[in-house]
Amino acid sequence: MPAYGSVPRGKDGYHPSPVRVSPLHLLSDFDGVWTDPARELEAVHDTVVSELARLDGVKRAEIEEVYAEFCQQILNRPQDFGWLIEGRMSSYVDEDFFAMPTAVGQFIDEASCSLSVHLREAILREWPDVMAFLDHCYHSTCDRFRALNKHDLAPGAERVLGWMLDHGITICFATNAPAAKVIDWFAHHDFDVVDAREVAPGEAPLRVYGRAGKQWLSKEPEAIEVGGRSVQVDRPQYRAILERECPDAVVGDVFSLDLSLPAALRAQGAAAAPQAIGLMHMRHTPAWLQAAVGPQSDGWIDWLVPHVTALPRLLAGIEARSRPAVPGRR
Repeated sequence: MPAYGSVPRGKDGYHPSPVRVSPLHLLSDFDGVWTDPARELEAVHDTVVSELARLDGVKRAEIEEVYAEFCQQILNRPQDFGWLIEGRMSSYVDEDFFAMPTAVGQFIDEASCSLSVHLREAILREWPDVMAFLDHCYHSTCDRFRALNKHDLAPGAERVLGWMLDHGITICFATNAPAAKVIDWFAHHDFDVVDAREVAPGEAPLRVYGRAGKQWLSKEPEAIEVGGRSVQVDRPQYRAILERECPDAVVGDVFSLDLSLPAALRAQGAAAAPQAIGLMHMRHTPAWLQAAVGPQSDGWIDWLVPHVTALPRLLAGIEARSRPAVPGRR
């Protein structure tokens, strides 16, 4: 796949205003791209550990040690843990920033050691199953986090969004978070994001599909191999969004959830396939995904995006390549 090069930038680090031929359309994940998710995950971690300590009747420090040991054992075989839905892996723990609490629940459910057996028994005294407990911890914490924080956008996110709008770029967010999270957090900076399900594509420059269902798989398994992992791409709810939007570029931080289907559509030559695919480079981004970036690989990923503030340069690269050639100029 083609690599999109850099272009000259202005004093603010962004590409100067180009002569537009047609508006670019970006489809982007939200958490992990436009936000710094560390504080929200820490809040989830705090809830899980505190609740485990309460259920087991021990001090929090003891559970912290056990939790850390479980995490280490999970990361020793990350291909076995993640967002497991009806027996199929929707995303892997080492690529998904929010997957570790769920993976710890899976490890406890395995009951493969005396500590996990003990904690499983403690959880089942109050909950019907381990994953119901973890789901409660996750959703209750995220709801509380949104209620307590006006926004947790990444530094510079609002400046990037303003640049895109100034350049006529349309942005559609496809996120598993509720639409209100995106709408409210950008409203803090006076941006008007509308629910994409309530308007036609192109009717508003900023739109969001909340609860996008990117994790849901079909009854007809389909996968691609990336870095030795089998990644599921039969995601009907997400495919419907991509086919409705037909984006020029797709950006996300979890390859399986955000980018595997766009990559598969591009490999198939589908009409809804994007020109470019960008993976946010997080501290935890695993080697098997970093090896899938660029033309020297299988071409699943074009960009390894270091931060949301790098998006203007990368999008301007698409813009420069899509302009018609000027007669007599090479």
